[in-house]
Amino acid sequence: MLYIESGELKGRKVELVPNANTRYTPGKVRLALVSMIDLKEKTVLELCAGSGVVGFEFLSNGASNVFFVDVSIKSTKTIEKNARNLNVKDKIKVIRKDVRIFLKSAKEKFDIVFMDPPFNLGIVNELLNFVGNVLKEDSILIVEHSKKEKLTPPDYLEVLSSKKYGDVLIDLFKLKDVL
Repeated sequence: MLYIESGELKGRKVELVPNANTRYTPGKVRLALVSMIDLKEKTVLELCAGSGVVGFEFLSNGASNVFFVDVSIKSTKTIEKNARNLNVKDKIKVIRKDVRIFLKSAKEKFDIVFMDPPFNLGIVNELLNFVGNVLKEDSILIVEHSKKEKLTPPDYLEVLSSKKYGDVLIDLFKLKDVL
């Protein structure tokens, strides 16, 4: 069981995905994220969402709504259950689709995009090539990845900051200014 670390839902339970391979963003990382970015009235996209704990943390701290994308039916069902338990079903949308396919075909753009793909499979760099499709001019992209993975972001992304939390790295990006 996980718990929301801050905001109006602080202390509320978030159920885990019934899959031993699912990895969760640590509470200290979620706390750091909500202190780094302005979530007030922002539309958030969580890619490779798992249980949705990051998106729920963002909702707890002022995000207006969250779109969760995950290919796993276990994950999407867990997210829906968590949304009901947290009484935020009206603030979320769950999309069961391969994240790569979603990014290639997405029509909506988001204020904040959080992606936490499986570690050490090379997926993170593949997703970076398509994530520009869902970014607004002033969006923030947050990428959680293993410190063993070297990111190769495309030219259109600019690093805002990079923080290390044990074996986890959090990189924040924005679209580069185009003249």
